Amino acid sequence: MKARRLLAAVALFGLVGCATQPAESAGAPIRLQVRADPEEAAVYRSLISAYKDAGGGDVELVTVGREDHLTRLSTAFASGDAPDVFLINYRDYPPFVQRGAVRPIGPLLEQEGISTSDYYEQPLRAFTYQDALQCMPQNISSLVVYWNRALFKQAGVAPPAAGWTWDEFVRTAQALTTGSVKGVGIDPSITRMAPFIWSRGGAIVDDENAPTRTTLHEPGARAALRAVVDLIATGATPTKDQLAAQRLDEQFMTGKVAMFLSSRVEVPALREQRGLDFDVAALPVMGAPASVLHTDAYCVASTSKNPKAAAMFIAYAVGRQGQTVTALGGRTVPSLRSVATSPAFLSPARPPASSRVFLDAIPHLRHTPVTPSWPEVEDVIGTQLQRAFEDGVPLDEVLAEIQKQADPLLRRR
Repeated sequence: MKARRLLAAVALFGLVGCATQPAESAGAPIRLQVRADPEEAAVYRSLISAYKDAGGGDVELVTVGREDHLTRLSTAFASGDAPDVFLINYRDYPPFVQRGAVRPIGPLLEQEGISTSDYYEQPLRAFTYQDALQCMPQNISSLVVYWNRALFKQAGVAPPAAGWTWDEFVRTAQALTTGSVKGVGIDPSITRMAPFIWSRGGAIVDDENAPTRTTLHEPGARAALRAVVDLIATGATPTKDQLAAQRLDEQFMTGKVAMFLSSRVEVPALREQRGLDFDVAALPVMGAPASVLHTDAYCVASTSKNPKAAAMFIAYAVGRQGQTVTALGGRTVPSLRSVATSPAFLSPARPPASSRVFLDAIPHLRHTPVTPSWPEVEDVIGTQLQRAFEDGVPLDEVLAEIQKQADPLLRRR
């Protein structure tokens, strides 16, 4: 992950130039790049097909694996061959804006009749930077607990209850850990840790709007991280060797892990896993309810020669028809309120049956800082937390190293 983001930063910061003045052509073909595994890619192909059926123009879909999206996107900008539209997570887009690679989408969508008042506010805020809506969010996911019904039944463990506590979560994970099955898998990333830190009353940085230093070493945050390290010490999570051999989502799909934490992005692949009976539950709480925003948005490249055509596609993709397609495909928690509360998303006939859990989390959503250096800060935190989680390095040593490496990045201008 670290190498991926650093390569992306080098290519983008060094070679993206000023935007060219594009020519207007509403019917021109456009190219869309998305980060997607095969099951997710099928959802976007369905979206493009529906767009064409509705009278839209040609859209060439470029799908890139989860680990290569930013590198390939940055390389495309550097070589002068950037896609017209790209889908990106809010944690990764500020460097692209800072270097002039993004055309603010607000005015373009106004011309297409899109009213942002119809959408959830949290993802819109996350994609507002330099006083402008830069990209249009397609989803408003939260972090949830995916759980395997069969493994719960086999272990005689009751399904997760709403409002369950961290202690209940730990006991559940321990009860599910039997034989070759581990109770829960947790990635060593700040997007997984942030909700627990916030729930415990802590913070991840000193100022969420203009951060200058990390605060993971301070009492609230440290206590939350200590609780996770203590859970790992019980043996209820996969070992370092198991994690190296297989990703957590794959371990969940193959019945080696009974629970794992992730966003809505997992649903298309989980639905395709034969014999897997899964559902979702809210995160356990250490204090107050909290979750972390997961949202992606469509951005228009400043180098696109067809911004009108790009805007028309995005307007369809985030409109009622487009978001219904992606909701039915399982990929998104729709950012459009009317679709999020419709059967296209909430129907229990398609797993997960408890999709309302995602909507219930919306009032408790917070997002990590939106700043150009954040991708590098995330990499530092993830690398160091991995040492504590998987290698047994003392937590205080890891937290001191995070301060040493990450704080200068936040203060960099």
